[in-house]
Amino acid sequence: MAKRIQKKKTLNKKFLEIGRFLIVLNLFLIPLYTILWLNLAYQPLQNFLAVSTAHVLQSRGFNIRVDENTIDLFLGLQLQRIQISWDSTGWKSMYTLIALVLATPVFELGKKLAFLLYSVPTIFFLNFLRIVTTILFAINYGFEYFEFLHTLIWREGMILAVVILWFLFLKGKL
Repeated sequence: MAKRIQKKKTLNKKFLEIGRFLIVLNLFLIPLYTILWLNLAYQPLQNFLAVSTAHVLQSRGFNIRVDENTIDLFLGLQLQRIQISWDSTGWKSMYTLIALVLATPVFELGKKLAFLLYSVPTIFFLNFLRIVTTILFAINYGFEYFEFLHTLIWREGMILAVVILWFLFLKGKL
């Protein structure tokens, strides 16, 4: 009987932790949904990613012109315009990882911040890699595949990257 009561207390404690996590996570997500609802953007980040992407493409010998967050890619007589939108900056992936880590109840704040110090730049770099590889793939195989690669494969890839990093954090591997 005592064992059953102890097991029930442990289970109740776990349910309370999960409930607290879900409440805190949803509170952290309120600003994300507010930004989406108000259609806000941070143009300097978009411009930075456009210029950085252009540098990589220029280093590979492509003729590029950048106008704020738009990359003009000249392929012979053909012009391809690539816009780095607010959604293309990876801000949602970075914000979601921050929310997941900060909402996690089992670690102290110092460990969470230490993890975020290198995991958020990792997500930023993966997103930059996503932009560059999508463009390079489209240059080599055709821009008709751009949306498929950009939207379907890489979007899910970024979600998977966030979940894997958070999982590794939970397991104490990072």
